[in-house]
Amino acid sequence: MAPKSSAPQSHPTLADVAAIAGVSVKTASRVLNESMNVSEMTAKKVQQAATLLGYRSNRLARELRTGTLSNLIGMIVSDLANPFYAGLASGAEEELSKNGLDLLLATSRDDGERERLLIDSLLERRVRGLMIVPSAEDYSYLHTERKRGVAIVFVDRPGPYLDADSIVSDNQGGIATCIDRLLAQRCKNIALIADNAKIWTASQRIEGFKKARLTRKLDPSQSPIVGEIHTIDLAEKAARELLLQKNPVDGIVASNDLIAIGVAHAVASLGSQCKVVSFDDFATSKLMNVPTLDHDPRRLGSLAAESLMRRIKNPNEKNFGEVLMKLDFREEPIKVVTSNA
Repeated sequence: MAPKSSAPQSHPTLADVAAIAGVSVKTASRVLNESMNVSEMTAKKVQQAATLLGYRSNRLARELRTGTLSNLIGMIVSDLANPFYAGLASGAEEELSKNGLDLLLATSRDDGERERLLIDSLLERRVRGLMIVPSAEDYSYLHTERKRGVAIVFVDRPGPYLDADSIVSDNQGGIATCIDRLLAQRCKNIALIADNAKIWTASQRIEGFKKARLTRKLDPSQSPIVGEIHTIDLAEKAARELLLQKNPVDGIVASNDLIAIGVAHAVASLGSQCKVVSFDDFATSKLMNVPTLDHDPRRLGSLAAESLMRRIKNPNEKNFGEVLMKLDFREEPIKVVTSNA
């Protein structure tokens, strides 16, 4: 007895449905596209045949024929391994689903060339809109796509050289709030550990730290900035160096969640009394005793999706804006520590 073939079966075609229903391919197409010019009996036969075969219409092919956009929204984030971007995508997807739209997710890894390829691939799928956490330096090539009706929103960072809506957090104000939190705990030597300054959010947080350091009259030599830190291991190493130096810092601002985790590991392993605050929230922040700003990525994603929906409904609107999400700590502000003297 010959063994059964393990090759996958081909998908049933419209011609297969028509043959079983005993109608023409054109009639079967009209039924499956919900045309009104078909009798009830004929429609029933075609629908039964489609169910029997497990037929699914090729929505993309239909949209290519008609020149219409799909119900798909493309979203490009930096790295799904980062909980922030997972939350961002989750908030966007929840809001989009309320409006009958589906989300296609891709990761750029903060690589502008890779991002361009991903955008091209999404546009080939006739996406109705794009939500982009930008990594490239020029988005002027998307002008044509916007004229064709593709809605575009930048998230977490603005996109250079393209007039478009953007949803961003108050990076500089948030960092100042972090410093004030540490000052209220009587920290004097406060360091910032940050990511690559070429990343817009990181550059904004570094700039915010410099401004706040100046206005709070902190000594730059005692309040250093450590940059180019983009992994937990590098953050832990940087924090250990700050804590083991001759004049150790007594407060550290972690500019994102991965850095905060690495810093918390260093503080715990050394038994240090150094205070740590994080710009980003993360799942284990309470267990690690790291206060975080209420930087809710789901909320940011939801706001981005709402902005995209407004743009889809009003494609000819010429005014573009930036929504700035203000940040503060989750719990009630701590009381300023005063001396008993």
